[in-house]
Amino acid sequence: MEVKMQTFSSCVDGYYDVSNQMIADLHHRATDNFRQQELEKSAFDSIKAFELHRKRVRDHFLKAIGELPTERTPLNVQCTGKLDRGNYIIEKILYESLPNFFVTSLLYVPKGIIEPQPTIVFVHGHADNAKAFPQYQKVCIDLAENGFVVMAIDPPGQGERFQYFENGERKIGGCTTEHTHAGLRFTLCGASIARHFIWDVVRGLDYLEARLEVDPDRIGLTGNSGGGTQSSFLMMSESRFAAAMPCTFIMTLESYMKTGQPQDSEQIVAGCFAHGPDHDDYITAMAPKPVRVGAVNYDFFPIEGSFEAVARAKKIYALYSADDKVDIVTAPCQHEYSIELRQACVNFFKMHFRNELPNFQVSDPNILPDQALWVTPSGQVLEHYPKSRTVFDLNLERFRTFNESERKIEDLRERVISVLGVEGNRKAEIHARIISDQVIDGYRTEKIFFIGSTDIVLTGVMIHPKEGIGVERTELVIFENGTNEIPHRKEWLIDRLNSGVRLFVFDVRGIGGVSSREFNRSGYPHTAEYKLACDAMMLGISTLGLRTFDVLRGYDYLQTRSDIDRTCYEAKREISIYGGGKSAFYAYFASVIEEGFSSAVFEDLLISYQDLVETKYYDGQRFHLDVMAWGILQRFDLPDLEICLAGREVQFINRRNAKGEIV
Repeated sequence: MEVKMQTFSSCVDGYYDVSNQMIADLHHRATDNFRQQELEKSAFDSIKAFELHRKRVRDHFLKAIGELPTERTPLNVQCTGKLDRGNYIIEKILYESLPNFFVTSLLYVPKGIIEPQPTIVFVHGHADNAKAFPQYQKVCIDLAENGFVVMAIDPPGQGERFQYFENGERKIGGCTTEHTHAGLRFTLCGASIARHFIWDVVRGLDYLEARLEVDPDRIGLTGNSGGGTQSSFLMMSESRFAAAMPCTFIMTLESYMKTGQPQDSEQIVAGCFAHGPDHDDYITAMAPKPVRVGAVNYDFFPIEGSFEAVARAKKIYALYSADDKVDIVTAPCQHEYSIELRQACVNFFKMHFRNELPNFQVSDPNILPDQALWVTPSGQVLEHYPKSRTVFDLNLERFRTFNESERKIEDLRERVISVLGVEGNRKAEIHARIISDQVIDGYRTEKIFFIGSTDIVLTGVMIHPKEGIGVERTELVIFENGTNEIPHRKEWLIDRLNSGVRLFVFDVRGIGGVSSREFNRSGYPHTAEYKLACDAMMLGISTLGLRTFDVLRGYDYLQTRSDIDRTCYEAKREISIYGGGKSAFYAYFASVIEEGFSSAVFEDLLISYQDLVETKYYDGQRFHLDVMAWGILQRFDLPDLEICLAGREVQFINRRNAKGEIV
């Protein structure tokens, strides 16, 4: 006879609307931080007070990206060709921002220069062809036609710098997919792939300062979308820019969080919700230097946030009596470096670098095809320099500099709690609701929910062995999809039940009976789970840690039940745990923290985070940000924690390497 195993219908069988709880919990945490930051900023009544804040924010930003390299190694600059474009020359410049790490760029040099001129660095948004993208070419051309030297720099993963390029083809999606695929390994190492976006430009500035055509005191910066991100990060970290116009990016963290939209890895700054920078901090990092924010009215970046960020920045600039040095221009279009913004960009730099009237009128300049702008013979660095380093190599090298310190069990547990952000009150009383208790084909089955932490409902199904079979222990079961897997795991469940194991199949937040609503239409790798994990990381915690705490609350609930035998010797030891798939991570970390689990089974668990860092092409579907935490490899790895399980029966089933293969 078929066993009719039970799951939960929507809203916990009608008892509780849980569809928004995981999203709302992160929003509430973030909102508390935003209000606190607003309060602190409202108290700035002097330049000194603000500049102390600015230093704290900048220090946190640099720590979050893993700091910048400290050694300025030889650039080994090559000019691989020149294009005569009438009023200006385009030089094709190749340099090494780090040894054997090549950067492709174009230098637009107006003809007839007789003294050093103002120079603009153009950083690119998420167009695969980067410096050859038509909109971006037009900005560079208009600036060059108005007498500005312009340097357009391909970022990693774009233009001629695909980082996963073999045998004449790209191996990892488009540029944003490549950024995130590479970037998550930086996250594990307590850094951000953005450190190399920034450093490439920093070294580009070093090159520009050596050019006789360039006035080092009049170097400006612009870019839109992902180039707006890069502009913002450079405004925060590099003091040599004298003016900047970040476009179609500046807003507020709060306004964008509410959209539910993701961003790729280099745009995520760990801990920024709690410690900054918010986007007004990027503007005021330049204070009192001129900044113009470019925005578009119909952007997916909220225009309200753009105006709010500028309004906040103006209050800081007023401390310097320079509130006229920051403004915002908008264009009636969707996400792009539009004609209006291009015109505003040229006029902004004319005013502030030449003290000229803002009278430039935009035209439609002639652009060149991609191949004409190639710096390398084939259009890809890795094809021409196959032994050159990639961001994968750079992160791996940094990881190998980490020092392994002596790790005691107590210290390791504290590290896990701290790094994952396992937050909450385990002493809070649990008021469980048993909303169904019936015998189904001989198995007594209870459906249960309770509040595990503030406004977080957790659900579970308790399945008892049939009458006549003695209960040897109770097992907390965490499937990857929670209780939703019950109908598909009947044979597995019955085998355990018939061996005398009572099963509590449990849902952690966002899974099974407490699944989150759909809110993000982006596909892999920028899924809804990824977005939630990014929000948690920007809070300085992780969804991995939050779900680990939920598992601990499942254990705490079992301890409250009268049918858990507490009369035997070492009473707590009669609760075991099973975790499978991604939930194996939650179960594993919970077992490290809670010594009360008598035994544990982990199925499909990753062999080590180190293997992810060392594997160029890993299984990103299986091992994504929802099973990671920022900086985890700076403190411990999965094998390090096995000592915390000593004295207990532990079984690993189908351990996986980073490629997802069973080892």
